[in-house]
Amino acid sequence: MQFPNDPESSRPGFFFEVLAFKANNKPIEAYLAEFPQRDEGEAVEHAHPGAELVHVLQGKLEVVYQEDVVVLEAGDAAYFDSSEPHSYRGLSDQPARAFIVSAPQQ
Repeated sequence: MQFPNDPESSRPGFFFEVLAFKANNKPIEAYLAEFPQRDEGEAVEHAHPGAELVHVLQGKLEVVYQEDVVVLEAGDAAYFDSSEPHSYRGLSDQPARAFIVSAPQQ
């Protein structure tokens, strides 16, 4: 089941599926995410405690972290401190898909 990153938005920046939804007391969170193509300026920054790993499975995904703008393609990955503001933006005609692992601070 996919959820929008912002249920109030008519054009969410991405959709995610929680993996291992029923598991309790997880030291990590894993997601499959889909990023529709969006225009520059449509990405919304967010932050949450911990660290994050993004591995792109298909398409092109722009990741903005602090002052860095990086375009990831299928097979590329990025790891960063997710307590710093970051955003995602799909760049490809077909939605970019990625596997995301988030490790909240314990």
